[in-house]
Amino acid sequence: METINTYQQTLNSVLSADNNKYDNLNTTDPDYMMYSPIPIGYTSISEQQYIFQNLIIGYDPELYTILDIGAGRGDLFGFLKKLHNNKISSYRGLDHNPIMCDLAKKRYNIDIQNNTFESAELQKADWVVASGFFTPRRCETEDEDLHKLFEDVDKMYNLANNCVSFNLLSPIKNKIQDGFFYVHPGLIMDMLIEKYRYVTVRNNYSNDVYTVTIYKFI
Repeated sequence: METINTYQQTLNSVLSADNNKYDNLNTTDPDYMMYSPIPIGYTSISEQQYIFQNLIIGYDPELYTILDIGAGRGDLFGFLKKLHNNKISSYRGLDHNPIMCDLAKKRYNIDIQNNTFESAELQKADWVVASGFFTPRRCETEDEDLHKLFEDVDKMYNLANNCVSFNLLSPIKNKIQDGFFYVHPGLIMDMLIEKYRYVTVRNNYSNDVYTVTIYKFI
């Protein structure tokens, strides 16, 4: 119980730190690209951290290596580092944007691999995660987007030793905006359980985002 309470206290501290300061940065501020949540697709630091929290439920940084697809400027690394008092056995990130990779190096002193998910040569990790990676539309049609999603999830699954975790936008009672990819959580659950069996869809923490976790039991 003491361990759980300590973890919750640390989590509360991480979730409340520096939020207003960074949320209020404007585009002319020299720290905007480095610290603002807007350039990486979040409306606030609190939203980003809350989504991260639901992405890594069950992850232990002292036991598991992690591969972060679409890592951006490496903020998941920063979140894990604060949450677990710098105890991270291995973190690797991938992002197609060289500006984001440069920001990750400057902010966290980590090397994010600059490449696309399709082209990159990647080593396996215990956990393979993606936060916001599947948010934008990437194909001409919704059917092609859905096919591409399942193709990428399968690639993540083959790279993972233990677990795959990612988030998606839900169309349920939400305004559909052009350029964003929405998938019904019921469809995702049906399709992924049929293929991978051990699947959790966490649709209880946000009105527009949900988390999918696929477990590999050997």
